[in-house]
Amino acid sequence: MRNRLPLNTLRAFEAVGRHCHVRRAAEELHLSHAALSRQVRILEEQLDTRLFDRERNRMHLTAAGRRFLAVVQDALERLSAGVLQLDPESLAGELVVAVTPTMSVNWLPGIIGSYTQRYPEVELRFVTIEPHQRTLPRRFDLALCLGAPDEPGRVLRKIYQEYYFPVASPALLARGGTVEQARDLLQYPLLHERYQHWEEWFALQGVAGASGAGDIHFDYGFQSIAAARAGLGVVLADQLEVAADLRNGSLVRLLGGVLPVDDGIYLVSDPAPAQPVRARLFVEEIERYLESLGIAPGE
Repeated sequence: MRNRLPLNTLRAFEAVGRHCHVRRAAEELHLSHAALSRQVRILEEQLDTRLFDRERNRMHLTAAGRRFLAVVQDALERLSAGVLQLDPESLAGELVVAVTPTMSVNWLPGIIGSYTQRYPEVELRFVTIEPHQRTLPRRFDLALCLGAPDEPGRVLRKIYQEYYFPVASPALLARGGTVEQARDLLQYPLLHERYQHWEEWFALQGVAGASGAGDIHFDYGFQSIAAARAGLGVVLADQLEVAADLRNGSLVRLLGGVLPVDDGIYLVSDPAPAQPVRARLFVEEIERYLESLGIAPGE
């Protein structure tokens, strides 16, 4: 039985293994929770190997499961590449992606670069949407929305939950005093954007009515983050927005307190049968990027 594993079963295992969460994998594959769980159990029986440790509502890959996941992901990627080599024209065409300004500036460029290098046949077109926009443009293949839009007939999947924490440039901190507690931030200008979270963050740290020294206000998050890079103040940012800055040292994280917000990033698409292959491949590129940051899609 080991050499006759159904492709659908392997796809099911790959999705569950990537998410370590049956419900999220079921939403992605448009299967029921029960059907997906059954496929994973059947695979474990066929392999005579436990692939997951299950503890209440949590799942973790076993050592064997981690090894097998790497093999399956490599095999599925090779299979997809082989199919595209048979029919490269299936990728040719335009992919329209709706995104907010901050996403398009702060973290999508890396994904776009990887995608265009892999699939140069695709012509990418990005259209701008606002955060919390309820009604989306009529024509798009994928949308990345801050907050869930009202899109009946489309598939909505939450791929990321935002958590905010303060960051600043080393140059700014070198000019000011040390930051050991939340109140120490008030010696610096606080950089704000339209959807402001500073008051909530300070409240969680036990500081009420906080205001910095010469605060600066912007419309969008990418503007306030750019100002922070320039040493103009301290900004509240999410790790997805500043991942590259934290890696290259242009910004540093201050203190340990994080602010979870109700909003999340939602991926909006057509149902799987109507989704072009170039859209599915762009979603895979997003998921690879999140995983490179240690983020399971949906967290």
